[in-house]
Amino acid sequence: MKKFLFLVVMSLMFILTGYSTVSAEENYEKLIPVAKKYLGVPYAWGGTSAKGFDCSGYITTVYKEIGIALPRTSSSIYNTGNSVSKKDLRVGDLVFFNTYGSGVSHVGIYIGENEFIHASSNKGVTISNVNDPYYWASRYVGAKRVLSYKGESGEFRDVGSTLWAYSAIHKLSEDNVAIGYENSYYKPNTFIKRSEVAGLMAQAIDLKMNDRSTSFRDIPSSHWAVGVTNAMYDEKIFEGSNGSFRPDEYLTRGQMAKILVRAFDLNGSSSKQFKDVPPTHWANSYINKLAASGLTTGYDDGTYKPENHVTRAQFTAFLYRAMY
Repeated sequence: MKKFLFLVVMSLMFILTGYSTVSAEENYEKLIPVAKKYLGVPYAWGGTSAKGFDCSGYITTVYKEIGIALPRTSSSIYNTGNSVSKKDLRVGDLVFFNTYGSGVSHVGIYIGENEFIHASSNKGVTISNVNDPYYWASRYVGAKRVLSYKGESGEFRDVGSTLWAYSAIHKLSEDNVAIGYENSYYKPNTFIKRSEVAGLMAQAIDLKMNDRSTSFRDIPSSHWAVGVTNAMYDEKIFEGSNGSFRPDEYLTRGQMAKILVRAFDLNGSSSKQFKDVPPTHWANSYINKLAASGLTTGYDDGTYKPENHVTRAQFTAFLYRAMY
């Protein structure tokens, strides 16, 4: 009886507060960082770990890390998802090939620009061109979509054309940097985590993502963002403190100024002074360079709000300005 009353009370709380028992959508932007952190891992028949992969073992491992369960063999994976034509391929689609015998015998992950990442029997985890005329083009069988996309490439359910950051989000999505969440949500007003920023930045400036060493005590080799956080650290763009990266903390506007200045080598000096950024503030020089580069004008009240958390839309807009 007590258990029944507890469930009734919890149900009423969900109804009254507007919460849902349905799990949050998966973040598809983890896919390429996860896939690329294994680049260079050798091929191993039956392998399903960073010690060695076969083609389907690699696929199932990558998708499991972003919350998607797939069958174990390439032929059985081919029987899942929805068929998609080659001209309509999107990041995350699975591409299939016949490398011996008849039927499907090999599978990879499409990552954009006609490229796919896969566990090759002679190169290990590597990137190839789906239209390679010397091998892959003639062996191509088809593609399946296992990610839940609901719209066209670059379009999101919660990003209308009137949204102030629409152009930035649309462009970075078309360029396969910003992929969004399951069911074609972008969540523009959600605060962005430090690990998620590392993933977007590593993608945007094309850094290597396969260093799985433990540089931070809170980013083990199994963490989805290990490759991108190491890449940012190696380039001296994004640093942690006291041996920790704090991957689940939200990015602040001050931190954003620092990583953008370092990533894009922004220089110059602005005469603009923000009320809440005194010369002694740790981020003052970075914020000043951001202003000098025309990436920020601050708020209407003359402040920059360096301690405020950054939303996904805000970070995408700043990244877009720095890139284009």
